[in-house]
Amino acid sequence: MKSHSNETDYGFNGLVSIFTELEIDSSNWLAKRLDKERGGISFTLPSAYGEIYLSWGDLYNIDVTFVNSEDKFEATLMLGELHEIMKKLETQRLNEINRLRDLLKETFKSEESSGTEF
Repeated sequence: MKSHSNETDYGFNGLVSIFTELEIDSSNWLAKRLDKERGGISFTLPSAYGEIYLSWGDLYNIDVTFVNSEDKFEATLMLGELHEIMKKLETQRLNEINRLRDLLKETFKSEESSGTEF
């Protein structure tokens, strides 16, 4: 197992505290610790993937690719901006999960009403 330095703990722990502050359950994000600059995470969500890490200049860098559009968003953010981006990513995650749930319910409801069996 790879050990992490105190330098990379700082950014990672900062993100963990942001998840807590925003009441986002980080276990719902497929995230992996990132040892880039002062630390952070790489993540995969149903609608986006990328990385967030703390730079040597104490600003957060974010690099996100949105799955459906393949649009990319890269920025250096102050803490307040990062909070807003993380809230938006969480909202997108919840919306995508709800959309998939509804799609599955509708698909299986249609199969039940038509009498289709596996």
